[in-house]
Amino acid sequence: MAYKIMHRSREQEIRFPTQAAAERYAEQLAGGLGNWTVVEAGAVPLPAEAPGDEVR
Repeated sequence: MAYKIMHRSREQEIRFPTQAAAERYAEQLAGGLGNWTVVEAGAVPLPAEAPGDEVR
């Protein structure tokens, strides 16, 4: 199954053949896994809620 990493603060995504390859690339060559979201290719991740975005 293919995976992709999507940058959290800019429009950039990179596709990989495995989840391990995606995570390894993000961690070693792309500034750390904390800057990226790893998802299955073809999946659309739900938007992350930022602190202070609570519904009242």
